[in-house]
Amino acid sequence: MNRRQALKAAMGAALAAPIALNSPDQAYAAAPAAPAEQPSRTSRRYNSSTYPVSMSLYCFNQNINSWIKGRSGKSAPPITTADAITWAKNAGCDQVDITAYFIPGYDTHTMPTRPISEIVSFAAGLRDHCDNLGIGVSGTGVFNDFADPDASRRELDVQRTKFWTDIAAVLGAPGIRVFSGVVPEDIGTAGGWEGVTQSRIVPALREVTAYAAGKGVEVTLQNHGDMTATADQTLQILDWVGDTNLSIMDDTGYFRPFEAPTGADYDWYRDIMKAVPRSTSIQLKRKPAGADSDEPMMEYQRLFTGLRLSDYRGYMPCELLWDKDAPDNPKNQPTPPFEQIASFLAEVKAGLAISQANPFDALETAITRAGHSGGFTNDSWHNLADMAGQAGREFNQNQPSAMKAHLANLKRGLASDHGIKPDTAQQLRTQLNAVLLPVADVFG
Repeated sequence: MNRRQALKAAMGAALAAPIALNSPDQAYAAAPAAPAEQPSRTSRRYNSSTYPVSMSLYCFNQNINSWIKGRSGKSAPPITTADAITWAKNAGCDQVDITAYFIPGYDTHTMPTRPISEIVSFAAGLRDHCDNLGIGVSGTGVFNDFADPDASRRELDVQRTKFWTDIAAVLGAPGIRVFSGVVPEDIGTAGGWEGVTQSRIVPALREVTAYAAGKGVEVTLQNHGDMTATADQTLQILDWVGDTNLSIMDDTGYFRPFEAPTGADYDWYRDIMKAVPRSTSIQLKRKPAGADSDEPMMEYQRLFTGLRLSDYRGYMPCELLWDKDAPDNPKNQPTPPFEQIASFLAEVKAGLAISQANPFDALETAITRAGHSGGFTNDSWHNLADMAGQAGREFNQNQPSAMKAHLANLKRGLASDHGIKPDTAQQLRTQLNAVLLPVADVFG
């Protein structure tokens, strides 16, 4: 009996044990000296591995819902859950995130609306479909509101989360994503952020996390511009829950000031990287300030270089969202948004590819190449190349203060050295910024 057969036998028409999914596996004399720093016992290496790319089925949210609910007319053109998975495989994705929303019988406001046996059979069929295609499942998720003032509503969401955790096990999903909850209307009289979080969100998370551990499923808390608007809030909740089976789904499009409508002008890269050490999933989006924002777009090279500097090794579901009033919204299109999603995935893959090169090595090589090709009118490039190389070695030795000092010296050198030709100086400044920005995001 293979694993899938064993699972089905154990499930029958009820819910039971999960199956596990394999996880993805020097300086100018005038410049100030780098501060003395003791070598760390823990070394670092730039993570140049090939990250598997996952597509969140939420990219097809409107289209799959048209299919599930039998919509027609002015609705988005339908696509089945299985066909969306097939498209993801053909588009070059390694994994899919099968949000529970796209399983018939899911309901945000109630327990399942279809028989358990039917839901289990559908989920097992999706798992078999993924197995046959050779595409993995990176996770699933539910909608919940653990901050709701109504205790009965919170309890319902706890029970709903438990049910869909069982289905996560059937899917072979390693984790189930949950939310903290929207900012409640009574936050001013319920103890503020801390009061609501401690009295409502934390107990609910403890319950569902303990339950999921028994099923072999990890719970991932997604920052969503709500009660988890900032990295500090999200990390604090994990600390209060105190369960190793709870991690973060690091949503790259939803960090913002608490109770702010968007992330405009917020340092979201810093928050993204702050959450990385406790994240098992990074949700990739195109607009870091929010789906309804116009600018800026995500700088994928910067983002992925930061993740590689952090040695992130988790999942990467890609989720494309639309402004609800945009002409290109899927509801206004004659076919599902295949080209738009493919373009988004191509941007992600291009960013992943360009970020694979060690940025310190690339900077040292660029300086050396410029020196040999006449980009300097003197030999100062030797000094500059040495700085870049030393910064890389200090990164490997986990000495961030010394590393940042050498990079700062290098920046000053590029600005003050009159032996650098203007075009060369501009090119090297661009190359340096490709290191400085993610280094600042990760190390401050």
